[in-house]
Amino acid sequence: MMKSKPYVTKNDLKKGLRKVGLREGDIVFVHSSLSSFGYVENGADTVIDALLETVGSSGTVVMPAFTWTLYHDKVGVVFDVANTPVKNEVGLIPEVFRKRKGVMRSIHICHSVTAMGPHAKDVMGDGVRSFGEGSTFHQLYKLDSWYLLLGVDFSVCTALHMVEEFMQVPYRYYRDFRHSKVILPDGRIIPCKSVEFLRKKGYYNDFVKMGAIFDQAGILRTTFIGNAKIINVKIRDIFDVTKRYMEKDIGFLLTPESRRRLKQEMNI
Repeated sequence: MMKSKPYVTKNDLKKGLRKVGLREGDIVFVHSSLSSFGYVENGADTVIDALLETVGSSGTVVMPAFTWTLYHDKVGVVFDVANTPVKNEVGLIPEVFRKRKGVMRSIHICHSVTAMGPHAKDVMGDGVRSFGEGSTFHQLYKLDSWYLLLGVDFSVCTALHMVEEFMQVPYRYYRDFRHSKVILPDGRIIPCKSVEFLRKKGYYNDFVKMGAIFDQAGILRTTFIGNAKIINVKIRDIFDVTKRYMEKDIGFLLTPESRRRLKQEMNI
């Protein structure tokens, strides 16, 4: 016998968001899975409305609009900021959000984000690095943003790449997109100035383990909404705790096999 899906309303969502510490005026970056909740009344729009109403008109909601799978290994591509979809990469909620009136989208060719609120322009970044200085994630750190996981775990926590780029891990390298173009929402076409800090072939990350580490550090706020586990944490805490581990082991965010390979290549 199939277990029935819980029915989730906007009030359920707002109650859960407040339970994990989200308040009026907050800035929050959101990873999400709509299906994880069960059945959400009126779907993705209800989740977006709950987020916007919880942080209020003085708060800012930010979501991934990543196109890494589409472009990271390509040459001479054209990124259409207003029209390139994101559902296949980051899910339905960000896809619906990016189409909302008043939502801004940044211009990084692989790691663009969308945002609505008074700090939307502040978190757009300069379109060069994905996670380093001048990026959206650097801005989120400076603004003391929340990092919210709705029904997903730390395997999707792209904020962890901040630490990798800050510490210039030896298993990644920069590539540029000098032969690519960006179509801006107003129709202007500009050269792409983005760079991507790519993993070298044969190296793989293991981010899932960070959930238990962050939990042990006491930095997570959690609850359930429907079937979805909700995790909220400050992006500064993600960075600071992870950095301490990586200062002891530069390959800490890799799988065991990749860590062994790195040690062999570094002769340590």
